Amino acid sequence: MVIGYRLVPGRVLLLLVLLVVGTTNVVIAQQNQSGPLVATIVPADETPEFKIVKRVDEVNLRFTVTDSHGHFQNQLSSSDFSVLDNHQPPAAIHFFQQQSTLPMRVGILIDVSASVAAKFKFEQKAAGVFLQKVLRPGYDEAFVVTFDKNVRLLADWFSDPKTAFSKLYTLHAGGDTALYDAVIFACDKLHQDSADVIARPVIVLITDGDDTASKATLLDAEQTAARAETILFSLSTNVVTSGYYPKGEAVLDLLSGPTGGRILRAHEIDQLANAFAQVEQALRSEYVLGYQPADLKPDGSFRPVEIRPLKAKLQVRSRRGYYAPRDNTTDRPF
Repeated sequence: MVIGYRLVPGRVLLLLVLLVVGTTNVVIAQQNQSGPLVATIVPADETPEFKIVKRVDEVNLRFTVTDSHGHFQNQLSSSDFSVLDNHQPPAAIHFFQQQSTLPMRVGILIDVSASVAAKFKFEQKAAGVFLQKVLRPGYDEAFVVTFDKNVRLLADWFSDPKTAFSKLYTLHAGGDTALYDAVIFACDKLHQDSADVIARPVIVLITDGDDTASKATLLDAEQTAARAETILFSLSTNVVTSGYYPKGEAVLDLLSGPTGGRILRAHEIDQLANAFAQVEQALRSEYVLGYQPADLKPDGSFRPVEIRPLKAKLQVRSRRGYYAPRDNTTDRPF
């Protein structure tokens, strides 16, 4: 299947899906008031060219599903879920995709402050290995940001991770920590890039969660992440025990959880490698769902979203909501 994207007048984004004979992985779905999503597969031999029109009142949700043992479940169908937007079923479900192949836009944020100096070398190496494994050259893109008391764009958008390796290995740790400013910088960059492409924005944050130098607040960072509709994974370098829960760990939970991401242990070398492997697996197991809300009002309010699995012992992880557009906005609303 070949997918192309273009902007057309009236702020309508056309997703042109050219179906190769024999492919049946694009679906249109409807949901009744109480039942699951009901999807209809569009056969390639009946409709050689099919268009999905993305409107300003369409919401795109990415989510992962795990079983009771934490194993990713990536072969479920649309009929295995129901969706609530602002506590109501959507007016229409426009598409549903398993194991999404949409392009990824990845921001790697590396804490280079004094508090992580002891772990800095293996953080650099693990980040490089992750990018090499995840990025599909010519299709996915990434950037690397470092932060101490200042936020620096170490490597701008690149598709071949080798271009960033040499810069990664020249970094040195030290100084205060502007964590919230770094998260906002990365979210803004991802949001700006999303204006003309349907993609999967991701932030991988390597830090202990302590902030000592930001001009922004934690709430500013949380809201910016929600507006950028990015998933944020926090690779925590903290030591957490049954009797000790660092303040930074709570900060990372507040940054990650609402986006559909989570905290992953990264204190030791083997933990960090495993954390990157879990992020990679999550990205390869994502579902993508596009729908039209039933009662969307252009008032800028926050609208909670819930995806409910209809099979027992399954857990869905997705962002908890989005901000509705405003009448006077010129930006992409979600």
